[in-house]
Amino acid sequence: MDNRILLYGATGYSGKLIARSARRRMEQSTQLEFVLGGRDARALSQLAHELDMDFIQFGLDDRARVVQVLQSFNLVINAAGPFIGTGEKLAKVAIETGTHYVDINGEVAVYKRLDDLAAAAERRNVTLVSGAGTTAAVSDVMLDVALKTIENDIAQPELGEVRIATSRMAFFSRGSALTMLSAIREEVTIVRADRRKPDEEPRMRLTHIPVGKLERTFDFRMPNVDVKRDHDDRFGRRIGSAASLVDVLTARHTLKRHKRVSEQITGFIEMPLLLRTGYQLGAHSAFMFAMPWVRRLSRAQINQLPAGPDPDERRVNRHRVLLEIEDRYRQTLIDWRLQTPDPYEFTAACVIAISANIALGTFSKPGWQTPSAVLDYKDTDAMLGAPPFAACDFDHREPALVSP
Repeated sequence: MDNRILLYGATGYSGKLIARSARRRMEQSTQLEFVLGGRDARALSQLAHELDMDFIQFGLDDRARVVQVLQSFNLVINAAGPFIGTGEKLAKVAIETGTHYVDINGEVAVYKRLDDLAAAAERRNVTLVSGAGTTAAVSDVMLDVALKTIENDIAQPELGEVRIATSRMAFFSRGSALTMLSAIREEVTIVRADRRKPDEEPRMRLTHIPVGKLERTFDFRMPNVDVKRDHDDRFGRRIGSAASLVDVLTARHTLKRHKRVSEQITGFIEMPLLLRTGYQLGAHSAFMFAMPWVRRLSRAQINQLPAGPDPDERRVNRHRVLLEIEDRYRQTLIDWRLQTPDPYEFTAACVIAISANIALGTFSKPGWQTPSAVLDYKDTDAMLGAPPFAACDFDHREPALVSP
């Protein structure tokens, strides 16, 4: 079968959810075959037996073995985080073997490295998609729809600021905690338009601001969804702190695809006071987290956490993503908010939909792609349970700045 897809990291928390989503997809279509992959032969064998799927055991340190395995697959899904240790290794071999590559990476440093492989992937007719899970996939599809919405209203290619804000997750996995640990930095990655010469077209370049310098309030309420209960409303006006999000990097690519330029693209995460304080203290102590013994100790503590939310917790683990777009005169063009199902369940459905579209040839453009370029909106209909953004609140509100 040509449409063979390897799921690497299948025995991790997110990997198992993706594997079960893959099993359901195979039951719906005989055109795709998913195979489980990873380092732990025993865990792979148990999961493969449970799902009635084939598996292949291998690690990424033996490059010749990785080449041998990937040669027999049309596409590889990388669910093995932290991705600083797996993303570049697997993507480079995928390009060499002509195997399409999709991952659920949420690490900005890894995204930058994989982005550098775009030209090589295009030459080898390989499609690369990084950040194919929540929240990057959600915010990227929102941005794609928003840019199409304002296409006829705003003729100039230049926009003001694009802001992406996410509510904090009530429950998160051990892998997500490790990703957050690896992301502790003294600076936040943002995108700004830059003109080298006055008459030159601006280019969106990556730059950095100090952690804690930019905070803003966002209204996460959705009047058509929320019940008015002031005493226990999880979603209301909340302070978001600028953070390094993969969403910012996918937004940069999607704006470029739409031939648009934004003065600034910034990502925010909702943070209560205690979390903001810890976030800023962690940034100021980033040099300590770079020490091997500190990282080992932190990892050991994280490994004591549960693998991730249980089924009951996932059923109530709602997540909200906000998208705000201004024009060059600071007038609000888009002020949307979207509620997703559990982020981990959504990620599993999303990465399978993206991978299937590539493997089956529904999407066939090589090189670096963002989730919105690959996803069919029928896919998002199924994942969100409604036409794209039917549950969005389109009311325009002016979020207030919070002094740093």
